[in-house]
Amino acid sequence: MAAMFTTIAFSIFVTILVVDVIHYGAMILFLRGIKRKAWKTPSDPFTPKTMVVLTLRGEDPFLERCVRGLLTQNYPCYDIRFVVDHPDDSALPTVKNIVRETGADNVGFLVVDEHFSTCTLKCNSLVHAVESLDDSYEVVAFLDADVNPHSDWLRDLVEPLSDPGFGATTGQRWYIPGTDNFGSLVRYLWNAAAIVQMYLYGMVWGGSFALRRRVFTEGKLCKKWKHAFTDDMSIVTSLRKIGEKTAFVPSLFMVNRETCTLSSFHRWVRRQLLCAKLHHPAWNAVVGQSVLITLPLLAAFGLLAFSLCTGDYTASAWSLAALVAYWIGVFGTLPFMELAIRRKLRERNESLNPWTFGRTLRTLLAVPLTQLVYTSAMLGVHFLKKVEWRGVWYEIGKDKTVKLVEYIPYAEVNNEKPPTDAPTSL
Repeated sequence: MAAMFTTIAFSIFVTILVVDVIHYGAMILFLRGIKRKAWKTPSDPFTPKTMVVLTLRGEDPFLERCVRGLLTQNYPCYDIRFVVDHPDDSALPTVKNIVRETGADNVGFLVVDEHFSTCTLKCNSLVHAVESLDDSYEVVAFLDADVNPHSDWLRDLVEPLSDPGFGATTGQRWYIPGTDNFGSLVRYLWNAAAIVQMYLYGMVWGGSFALRRRVFTEGKLCKKWKHAFTDDMSIVTSLRKIGEKTAFVPSLFMVNRETCTLSSFHRWVRRQLLCAKLHHPAWNAVVGQSVLITLPLLAAFGLLAFSLCTGDYTASAWSLAALVAYWIGVFGTLPFMELAIRRKLRERNESLNPWTFGRTLRTLLAVPLTQLVYTSAMLGVHFLKKVEWRGVWYEIGKDKTVKLVEYIPYAEVNNEKPPTDAPTSL
């Protein structure tokens, strides 16, 4: 019996080593991808007339920085459309004050007075914004209010569309929270793995992306958004319809300095997974990868506890080795990714927090916690029938339909106050 448990424990150890090799292989592909452009740099600057759309619901912690960055883009011909779903939204006066102060004349405001019951408020706002545009705009760019666009953000984002093979371009987020609480570190660790997966699957990040107009006209994207939970995951099928791809822009790692709690991260990542479940064709691959990681870890942990109780120390040693191998495998990829991405951020003079011994230790401790929270969210999303997003509830049907339960202006939402003075994610 002891020999059997030792064999099982050794097999688990080998399985996790294989998983580590796959992780490192995926990371290498990602790091190679961010070193070069997937398109040829045009001989002349490619700057078609572009509309930038920013939907707002509530005042995000770094909204002012986002707006000021938008107003000072190094791009010759662009307009900005700020969209809110209610005239009393708290973000509106903040934005208008900044626009008035800067004297910007390329800004417009859209207050949406029609709220579809078949999609989220964000998708609803995007549809109204796009459908209100005239035909002179060749490109439509989008960003979220937690993004701080540097002066070349729009130029970098639009340039890949000079290649006719690309219909969409996207950046990616990178978390550098100002505090080292476990919620923020868990989100940092999860994101470090998620952006590799998103890159390999050709996913678009909704926080910073741009589309050709024909993605809406020929790809019928607005029609999809009217029945969608999220904007970014629906783009893949529209691109396939017109035979075009997504270009990942290596210079557009956008820093997020907000903090979050473990409970708010759990709700957030479950919603992220719901977006993929409802709309992305690679969802089964995402689930398969999760199972490939989770089952061996659960088996190793269970066998470790059992073998310790029965005095089978050989099986205990292999089980512990399997858990340590996973721990080292996850944490070991971080220095390579940090160095590569920080190098990109330094190129645009982004301020970066130094890595301290205390942060390193807490990040090590956050590795198993990240796996635990992510596994819980992955299990929960399969049973999720109702979800809240910025104070509004949506029902998710068995046929992947989305139903707005009741529209409530954000000004009427009773939000909990953040536990600290740190900028907390909404």
